[in-house]
Amino acid sequence: METYNNILSTRFVALFILGLCLFSCDTDEPMPVGTTFELRSLGLSGISVHDLRLSGNSLFAATDDGIYHSDITTQQPMDLVGLKGRNILTLAFLSDTAMLASFRDSDNGIGTEEPKIFHSSDGGMNWDELENNFGGQSQEPIFHFEWDEALPGVLLATGLQVIAKSLDAGVTWEPIWGEYNLLANGMSAFINPSKPTDLWSGGQGGIENGFLIHLRDEQLIDRWNDLVPNPTTVKKIVFDNQNPQAIYVGWEGELSRTLDEGSSWKTLIDRHEESHFFFGVGVSEANPDLVFAGKWIKTDEPQSLELYYSNDRGETWETEAFPDVTFGGIQDMVVKTEGNTERIFVGLDKGGVYEIVMNR
Repeated sequence: METYNNILSTRFVALFILGLCLFSCDTDEPMPVGTTFELRSLGLSGISVHDLRLSGNSLFAATDDGIYHSDITTQQPMDLVGLKGRNILTLAFLSDTAMLASFRDSDNGIGTEEPKIFHSSDGGMNWDELENNFGGQSQEPIFHFEWDEALPGVLLATGLQVIAKSLDAGVTWEPIWGEYNLLANGMSAFINPSKPTDLWSGGQGGIENGFLIHLRDEQLIDRWNDLVPNPTTVKKIVFDNQNPQAIYVGWEGELSRTLDEGSSWKTLIDRHEESHFFFGVGVSEANPDLVFAGKWIKTDEPQSLELYYSNDRGETWETEAFPDVTFGGIQDMVVKTEGNTERIFVGLDKGGVYEIVMNR
């Protein structure tokens, strides 16, 4: 009897080990236990989203067909705020009711109307053109507005290859870096929320040369011209809110990171061969190890929606695909953390706005 029991025990252990082996062989890189994804459409199918802004529970989208808004507490579809039919590149909120919007007639700059700044003092119900001197002697499009509550009254904006500031709500502008009307293709700029006098900015020069700069107190600290193979450009820069020296930069062709405020850099994702633009980048507000990225391919053809996510600050990556989305190229991304849930809002090229919910 004892020998029989020993044989049964040995067989049971062997079968158990075999089962584990088969399971592990079936799953190359298993998702962390308990992680699930949900996809929610917020509407605007067929519309291209240039800029997403999250203020509290209000999500705003600057699009090629005006400005739209959603209250994310109710998950309602995006509703028109104003400037229907206008190609709006970026938004600025001066107060609870005062807003600015940058208009460019077309994405490639070929159009019949000059660039404009529109102003609303009633939350977007009514809009007027704002007389301003951005561009100096000739009008120049504003590609990105940036401001920080720690610097009240200071509004920043980027042009073709210039960063300017306004102290009177967008009427008069003074360049703090670069010059107006240079041969270039536009810039973006982002304030480090943990260091409000630090500004990180980048873009593309006239020969498709990508560059990145770091300003402190409006003075140039550093500039990088060869971090990434050309042609490239900078579109999105995000910061680790628990380590102000950790910065992620989304380029055409790759996502890069510094952990020491630019003294050294590491390529986290390399897609130069595929010409993937990493215009969507985000970091969890609660867990800086959790990083998100999304690609855009410069094409009029349909493209897949894929969310890259990393649980180790970009050292390794997994991908979650959403094949039901026809136009899934990500133009912008914002992340809101609620408990064990990450709410990832993405603005798409011709695909509108979606929310990807990651439950951990």
